[in-house]
Amino acid sequence: MDQIDEYEQGERVRAWLRNNGSSLIGGVALGLACLAGWQWWQGQQANEKVQAAIEFRAFNKALDADEVAKAEAHATALAQDHPDTVYPALAALRRAEALHAEGKDDEAVAVLDTVARDGLDPMLFELAQLRAARLQLIAGKPAEALERLAAMTPAAPAAEADADADVPVVAFPSVAAEIRGDAEMALGRRDAARTAYEQALATLDLAAPTRSIVEMKLTDAGGSPAAQPEI
Repeated sequence: MDQIDEYEQGERVRAWLRNNGSSLIGGVALGLACLAGWQWWQGQQANEKVQAAIEFRAFNKALDADEVAKAEAHATALAQDHPDTVYPALAALRRAEALHAEGKDDEAVAVLDTVARDGLDPMLFELAQLRAARLQLIAGKPAEALERLAAMTPAAPAAEADADADVPVVAFPSVAAEIRGDAEMALGRRDAARTAYEQALATLDLAAPTRSIVEMKLTDAGGSPAAQPEI
């Protein structure tokens, strides 16, 4: 009887396979195809990052050699062929730095404005915006610098922001507040500048090398830096 039961069970399995074998094989094949597709996509992503890194290295080499046309060509290639990587933004930051060194601040700001927000690390985008605001300030355009700072998207929910803060909550709050203070001072608004410098110091590490500079700016705006605790 045990042998008959085993035979019947075997027949049932074989009958099920005859009826459902094609679906089973198709499902396995589909799963293997999906796995292969995923591995191929990952390989493509890794390859794109490698190619973008090579292009960025060539851009830096050309820029360091003062081969402006070649550097521009590499920067354009990065923007067109690798827009989903960080390298176009990094190239823009370097190009802006080089243009500023040549006294071409307006051109530097235009380059920084090519850094797109979508798909980019928010900190990197904010860094580009803060550099652009500082360049606008250097170029004698404090009002435009303030407009840029005001337009920056907070990096934290609004509910977490200080209700009395006049600057948006960004990844670099002390830098944003200091630039705002400089712009307000340039416009002759000492009270607003003093508030901004106080906000900058409130978010700046006690050991930060720039702290003494911000404290001097606050003093120049008519404020008094808070006494530091003794160590």
